[in-house]
Amino acid sequence: MSTFDKNSFLFSLLRARSANTVRDLLRAVGDSSEAGLDSPFGAHRLCWKAFGGNASNISTIGLGTKPGKSLSERITNAIDAILEDRATNLPRTALPESARQAANEWFGRPLTGPEQGLYRGMAVETDKRINVLLLDSGVEDSPTIDVVDDGVGLSPEEFPSTILSLQAGNKIRKKHQIGAFGQGGAATLGFSEFTIIVSRSKADPKRVAFTVVRVLRLDVSWKEDCYAFLAMATDSGGFEILEAAYAEAIPLYEERTSPEPPRLSKGTLVRHVQYRLGAISKALAPSPGNLYHYLHYSLFDPVLPFRLLDLRRPEKARNELVRGSRNRLMRLASERSSAEEDKEARVQVRHHRPMEFVTPLGGDCPCIGVEYWVVFAFRKKEDRYELRGNSAELFVQPNHPIVGTLNGQTQGELTAHLLKEINLGLVSKHIVVHIDATEADNRVRRELFSTSREGFKEGPILEGLIASLRRMLQDDTNLFEIEKELTEKLARREAASTREEVRQQVTRLLKEAGFQVSDMARTDVAGQGKPHPIPRPKAPHPTRVEPLPTLPFPQVTRLEIVYPQDLLQVHLSDSELVIVETDADPEFDRRGLVLIRTEPCVLEVESKSQLRGGRIRWRMRPREGARAGDAGELIVTITRPDGSQLTGSRAFEVLPVLERPARKSAAQVPPFEIQPIGPEDTERWELLWPDDLGDSDRQRAHAYKAVVLEGKTVVFYSTAFGPFAEAMEKLKTSSPMLVDTFEVNYSVWIGYHAILQQQAQSARSEDIGDEEKLESLRDQERSVVARMQVRQALTMTELMRKGVGVSATD
Repeated sequence: MSTFDKNSFLFSLLRARSANTVRDLLRAVGDSSEAGLDSPFGAHRLCWKAFGGNASNISTIGLGTKPGKSLSERITNAIDAILEDRATNLPRTALPESARQAANEWFGRPLTGPEQGLYRGMAVETDKRINVLLLDSGVEDSPTIDVVDDGVGLSPEEFPSTILSLQAGNKIRKKHQIGAFGQGGAATLGFSEFTIIVSRSKADPKRVAFTVVRVLRLDVSWKEDCYAFLAMATDSGGFEILEAAYAEAIPLYEERTSPEPPRLSKGTLVRHVQYRLGAISKALAPSPGNLYHYLHYSLFDPVLPFRLLDLRRPEKARNELVRGSRNRLMRLASERSSAEEDKEARVQVRHHRPMEFVTPLGGDCPCIGVEYWVVFAFRKKEDRYELRGNSAELFVQPNHPIVGTLNGQTQGELTAHLLKEINLGLVSKHIVVHIDATEADNRVRRELFSTSREGFKEGPILEGLIASLRRMLQDDTNLFEIEKELTEKLARREAASTREEVRQQVTRLLKEAGFQVSDMARTDVAGQGKPHPIPRPKAPHPTRVEPLPTLPFPQVTRLEIVYPQDLLQVHLSDSELVIVETDADPEFDRRGLVLIRTEPCVLEVESKSQLRGGRIRWRMRPREGARAGDAGELIVTITRPDGSQLTGSRAFEVLPVLERPARKSAAQVPPFEIQPIGPEDTERWELLWPDDLGDSDRQRAHAYKAVVLEGKTVVFYSTAFGPFAEAMEKLKTSSPMLVDTFEVNYSVWIGYHAILQQQAQSARSEDIGDEEKLESLRDQERSVVARMQVRQALTMTELMRKGVGVSATD
């Protein structure tokens, strides 16, 4: 048997960028389409072994449905490798209790919290220890992607039980690491033609372990194919991981000066050959459609930062820092005052609500952080800046402004349905809401997120969180002021009002369809339906004002409950605010010396803000088992280090659930306006159809859209809609006197159909499915209706022309 030059084979693999090159290299050592599991082939007795030690591995590896999400898992593994690099020399008793604590103690990464986080900076050069590189594979939407870390590395003996294993549980007792189940990174195999893995252990970096993973097409005796890794068969019937000997740092890429690519001295390289990125394969940019945007969203607040290098086009090479969308937003929020002064700032945080902590249902304490930002992003238009139609999409996936994370990795997302329900439909395009469950216990995390990390789990934990978030948003008067500002911008009109003749004809058509005439929009009317809880009008409470003066810790002289001013009344299935003012330093809160309780123990904390600027607030809700009529005393205490206390109290009582028999009036003619709009009105157009980006073909495809602005339905019809614009041009040439008649006829029918669609849409909940796809289908439906109405309006106009004797030359 000839000697197998493993070093030469390794370096040939490292030069490979395309699937064809890897395939040729494997054929050169004896591989073929007929190769099977555990059967040696070629002169060097190479063989394919089942990934994870189980030939039925397709089901586990195939769990991933999104290439970007699976790649995020691989990057998370790289972060764990960096953390493990520091942990190897420490006794188990000295290891931190969480990945965030480990990053804080070992790398100076600030712990995530109100006004804190990675955006504040950390140890220099840490971000360069993890690199994600995009390489040209010859297939535009499937680049070869490398994930390289300077971490602890793996020896050949460790390969089968670690990076080539599935659900081995290697990290289940390592609290200083992010991973737990041992399956996430393997999901990338399902999007790669081949995966090359190379690693050098910190303990013995001269030994270089490597392998190749591919799908093995099994014969007809098998029901499914199998993912397998390349190894060398031994005489005893076992196998060995391929191993090269190399003392120097391995040059992974062609030498270049900028950006400087990493070399492998220790740690691990995972090369995903022709990785099917699909819709996120474009050039790096902050807007959607590329890996830079996706990784900032999917690793919303990473434990450690990393570098993203795009080397696909040497002349346009990029080297970008990825710190997650939260840290981009927090940096903008910290610079908010200067951004407000700079009217040409491209991205501004208009409003930021710092992280508060919510108690999940069945939980003992506030442990789920909730924070949000309202962002205004601008595009330059000639000599001015105009607001984008959807600013939030720079930081999250379009139309999914609510993200839930664990250890900074996005685990679930929600559409804007909740925001639209509470009349923040326009704000929903500019808000980013972050739900951080990192500090929650195992039960809450298990019931809130799926182990595939690709979505929230429906159930009481999620329902409770949404209810708490709803109350937080409804209490925030700033959001409704911004909604009003955006509404006024959209409702600004050149025409004085909808023509009375159009209004009368649309109203007549709606009455014929069964609607009742009313000056009100959809309202509750008396009925005999099943009772439902209804929201109670809230008394005004103090809004955030200037910070109060505080004393240095441990001095404190004042504690006052400023809201409620007398009796705290809480309805079952609801919660109420308690706001306290004090001169205590925030250190009291950080040490857990500011507490709230009730006697008897009838109420519990739903959410809590941090003591900041002399103010702290809680939301209190009835505990499970509480009954209407329960009463007692709510007590707030601040405990000094010497044990003495300041105390404030309020009486409380629990009230019944607010209910009344009601039914929705589904047949009221709402107040409405019908307005033309064109792409030249870019600022308003962007609020209606934000995804055009100057694409005239897409602009011509939009027909009309109805939006509810402060209780009024406004129907905007596009003057750029292809069939409408063509009909107008023809009439201007042939019968200019009938242009006005045609537009009236068209707007009547468009207004009628738009209001019908809006009412039907409002009558049903559509928080299931993909909101973006649903809106796209609605837009297509409107285009079909509008094409019909162009023909209808032209027909009526032609009949009128004949009736009044208008000639084609008039």
